[in-house]
Amino acid sequence: MAPLAQLAALWGARVTGSDRNWDRGVPLPIFDGLRSAGVAIVPQDGTGILPDLDALVHSSAVEPTNPDVVRADALGVPRIRRGSFLAQLVASRRTVAIAGTSGKSTITAMVAHILSSAGFDPSYLGGGAAVDLAGAVPPGSLRVGASDWFVIETDESDGSVAEFAPAIATLTNLTRDHKEIDVVAGFFGRLLSQTREHAVIHVGDPALAMVTRPAALSCVTVAVEGEPTWEPPQILACDIRYEPASVRFRIERAEVRVLFPGALTVQNAVLSIATAFAAGVPVERSAQALESFAGVRRRLERIGAAGGIDVFDDFAHNPVKIRFAVQALRPKGSLWVYYQPHGYGPTRFFRDQLVETFAEVIRPEDHLLLAPIYDAGGTADRSIRSEDLAEEIARHGVPAKTAPTRQIAEREIREGARPGDRVVVMGARDDTLPTFARSLLAAIAASSKEPASP
Repeated sequence: MAPLAQLAALWGARVTGSDRNWDRGVPLPIFDGLRSAGVAIVPQDGTGILPDLDALVHSSAVEPTNPDVVRADALGVPRIRRGSFLAQLVASRRTVAIAGTSGKSTITAMVAHILSSAGFDPSYLGGGAAVDLAGAVPPGSLRVGASDWFVIETDESDGSVAEFAPAIATLTNLTRDHKEIDVVAGFFGRLLSQTREHAVIHVGDPALAMVTRPAALSCVTVAVEGEPTWEPPQILACDIRYEPASVRFRIERAEVRVLFPGALTVQNAVLSIATAFAAGVPVERSAQALESFAGVRRRLERIGAAGGIDVFDDFAHNPVKIRFAVQALRPKGSLWVYYQPHGYGPTRFFRDQLVETFAEVIRPEDHLLLAPIYDAGGTADRSIRSEDLAEEIARHGVPAKTAPTRQIAEREIREGARPGDRVVVMGARDDTLPTFARSLLAAIAASSKEPASP
């Protein structure tokens, strides 16, 4: 929502907006970025909804009982979902739409970085704040370029991905996330039916074979060496080398190095290169650009180190993302995972898969601390608890426990972590998690009597 508000303001609209964290007095960096763009922040009590508004643009996560929504309905102010509004804004642009259930934010930022490096001067709107993207509006989720190119992250959770008619559509993967796989496959099929120039499809993901695509649509097929593909890939990542803090691979004669670890980094990078190729950037040029890619906030973001202990912050919230993150961060020592489930509905939806995933990826020497489920307010069914997950995971012999408060989690990590260990804060939606990751690093530094290093 925030970069969309910034974009509308920078393109000349009068924009106001509300946020529960603002009302709670939580100081988030995005508030400074919003005000700098000319967005007025108002209380979320309905008073900001005036009769002369053209529309109330809202996230699909906002409840019908929200005071702003109730007031808009009473006044007859039209309501537009976030994704639908973005689709309208970029309809006349040469849009590159990134779709999938994992890696979208990173791929969107990677493609924007490549196109920017290649002189395309694209606009960009992503689900995470890109680190050091040239020309980005603080805190980094938006860039307004001078060309018609616009790189965006789409949203399958509410089906709005099916409302875009892009020049290029990229399908990264398809797993059970917000909705069942067959439902999302239908959304993706509609996206491809409206794609004007090229589609980039990860043929190493078997679920994407379910997606119907027009026979006349030009496609670039992509895979990673070792994946069982359902169609011959035109762009293949091979000779893959995993390093503690980076990956290396080759696409034909082009050598690629990205300064982030893990198998998902390889997938993200090769899909980004293929997407840029569809836009007209040679593979070698993209490979060169990715060497300077600085990442996205909360996507395997290394906060720093102290006392020989690395601290990371990651957006992983569903079973697939958790698995990729744990595998990428696997240290020589123990891994300390602080995981905050991102809502009652999602936790209930993923309950069995979360238990199965943690039981498989957490080793006996690791430590899993489950925070209370993130409560965004509203009328959610709160009948599931983190204690329920912890009990089921522990039955598999996995060292899992709950941490009722962040102070308790911080103390346990500070006292238990040893040199060579890695600590990761995981979870979505809660914008205070990055602050907690940094407080953990500060606590470890104070305990070790060593200053934290980047």
